[in-house]
Amino acid sequence: MILLDTSFLFAIKAEKDKNYQRANEILDILIAQYNELKIIPYSVLNETITLAVARFNANKHYLKTYYDLFWGSERFFEIIGFEIKEYSKISQVLIKYCSGKKKLSFTDASLIYIYEKYDAKAIVSFDSHFDNILTRLF
Repeated sequence: MILLDTSFLFAIKAEKDKNYQRANEILDILIAQYNELKIIPYSVLNETITLAVARFNANKHYLKTYYDLFWGSERFFEIIGFEIKEYSKISQVLIKYCSGKKKLSFTDASLIYIYEKYDAKAIVSFDSHFDNILTRLF
């Protein structure tokens, strides 16, 4: 199992993002060379769409490109949800790893929770705050 983070998914479609080119190179490699299940929690979907609305000033063209990524023919990952009882466990993960030097979001904590729960292979993210917690690909 490989987890996908907001920074990676956002950059795939954001041509002006500093990670756009690298994200698309990684995407090609992921599809060609990694047969593992690729997943995101709904929290990553929420965070990515919210970021797109903010960065592109609610431009419908960009929102459509993210729609296609999450629900259209471009989707290459599964989206999973959480049971109610798992949210307290995610909060515990946040408390465990969050510090003045590692400012994690609840979405980040949800990715760490999934990684630990399912013994995931790695995460694809441009965010260094996952270092020393998860294995990042690329």
